[in-house]
Amino acid sequence: MKNKIVIGIDQSYKDTGISVSYNNKLKTASHLCLEKYKSNSEKRKELQKRLFNVFSTVHILSKDKDADVIVIIERIRLRSQGFINIDYIKSIGALNALIVDTATTFDYPVYSVDTRAWKSSIVGNSKGLDNPYGIDSKKYPTILWCIKNGYKSKIKEPVTSKKTKGVIEKHGERYTYNDNIADSICISLYGFIPVSKQLLKEEK
Repeated sequence: MKNKIVIGIDQSYKDTGISVSYNNKLKTASHLCLEKYKSNSEKRKELQKRLFNVFSTVHILSKDKDADVIVIIERIRLRSQGFINIDYIKSIGALNALIVDTATTFDYPVYSVDTRAWKSSIVGNSKGLDNPYGIDSKKYPTILWCIKNGYKSKIKEPVTSKKTKGVIEKHGERYTYNDNIADSICISLYGFIPVSKQLLKEEK
């Protein structure tokens, strides 16, 4: 079986998680916080710069390992809480197009996966889980899965502000978990489940 690299992206205008896995083992996990930029256009430009750097690094690795490369992103949700949000669909569509166009520069195919599909396959279910820390219940199971599977250091972030929601305080330490990185880790690993079980749609 040929070597394979999967770049998993949990894309958003707030904070985008980007993870790279090689032959079902996580190589890198990072994120790009975009909140400080005023317009969506500025955010897309910054994300494009980061993606170009990531893709360039992966390109070198793929040549060294003689590996195929694919990119997997989250599929656009057409409905949110029962409603169709046209503005959201337009803005995230532009973000997805940016990812596809940047990947095309390296001849990397881009696929999308439904949130429920990767959560069911990797985490085990797509249901939320209440917790005492104020972490989004929908995100918490993925965080727990990452911790259980040895990725705690990849998603743990220190908190120095007065923020309290989603903050854990233990042994004099204040920290939180970046759910965007956690999601991107799982999305990248989704690319290694049996092909017959993958529910991927190519984005062009």
